[in-house]
Amino acid sequence: MTVIVRHNPELELNRVDYVGSVSLGELKALADFNVNTPQWLKPDTLALVLPGADFLSVDLGELDALFAHYRTIYQRMSFHIMRRSAWLCLSPVAMKHVGYWVGDRDTRTGMSSHVRLFETYADAGDWLLLQADELEQVKNTIGFDEIFRVEAPSRAIGR
Repeated sequence: MTVIVRHNPELELNRVDYVGSVSLGELKALADFNVNTPQWLKPDTLALVLPGADFLSVDLGELDALFAHYRTIYQRMSFHIMRRSAWLCLSPVAMKHVGYWVGDRDTRTGMSSHVRLFETYADAGDWLLLQADELEQVKNTIGFDEIFRVEAPSRAIGR
């Protein structure tokens, strides 16, 4: 239903929230945003799949095509360091898709990215080299500016 990208310039960190039933259209809109504003791809990122979120309408094969699209985006960029992308999935129903996305893909070659899935904020924060007070900022979006949002229209429930 919603994908929100926020950036904290002090931490040089992005936070991407996945909320509700996220569709392929929203994932493609996020990819389009990244194509049009590639400067936001360089900071480390915490991708946060919030409780109750799901990707049930997205076929796993569609994720493969989306991943290939991301690979072409990243190959055009010049990274001086390996960026980190930490995923934290707080929604059991979304775990199949998140696990598939993060899975055994080679993100280092050509993408200069190291992608890992974590079970807790603390574990993700340690890997992203965040201090305890910085992790609290991340959890509470303190110091983060919203730079992108895509929302699918709500589905009407029968009368």
